[in-house]
Amino acid sequence: MQRVLTFGLLLLVAACGSPSGREGELTAVAGSVYRPAEGAVVDLYRPGDDLRGPPFTQLGPLAADGSFSIDLPPGEYVLVARHRQSGDETGPVRDGDLKADPMRVRVEAGKPLQVSLLAYVKQGNPKESLGEDAPWKTGISGRILDPEGKPLAGLRVHVYDHVQMSERPKFVSAKTGPDGRYALALPEGGTYYVCARDKYGGPPKVGDLYGRYDRGTVDPSAVIVPEGAMVAGVDITVHTVW
Repeated sequence: MQRVLTFGLLLLVAACGSPSGREGELTAVAGSVYRPAEGAVVDLYRPGDDLRGPPFTQLGPLAADGSFSIDLPPGEYVLVARHRQSGDETGPVRDGDLKADPMRVRVEAGKPLQVSLLAYVKQGNPKESLGEDAPWKTGISGRILDPEGKPLAGLRVHVYDHVQMSERPKFVSAKTGPDGRYALALPEGGTYYVCARDKYGGPPKVGDLYGRYDRGTVDPSAVIVPEGAMVAGVDITVHTVW
């Protein structure tokens, strides 16, 4: 991946203040993402988390000054700043988007941190192409519909390989157009579980659009995809979460 440095790097994690804090109290972590940072978000992960997956919390979108702050319990964290041209706060980072190198920090009780992040313009990364442009012959296709059977635009299909569907999705489609249709290429056949939603990352929240592929069952229905075949008609009805 080539990256173009767009704004200055300042990797400053300055511990300041008195070390007299008590165990278990929250500690302020503040900082800035260097401009242009308006609209960027800062994703917080725990060490060992998949940084391509949803963070455990997110700060932003940031104002023009790029500043942020949060109170955290003692421990280690990984901060990543991202700014997607699409305006989405979650989802894959694509060419032309801004992305900071992950910064690992250690928060200690009573020692506020000041953190400054660098971001780059991303140029190319086939691992995050999500497969929609890949020349794979295997996959699924269908429509995303509302409860009245009308097609819905602007949703993505998320594909999992476990019925719990609680881990990071293995594959994610491009957003649907006005006809609600999607087609998602997969690298190999297998048994998959599928949902559609309008947001990426974390569990569905009140007001989100969400639906799982099922055949009238309580649990998600498996989609069995033979190697080299495109399984059509995997239609998903979504509802507003309440």
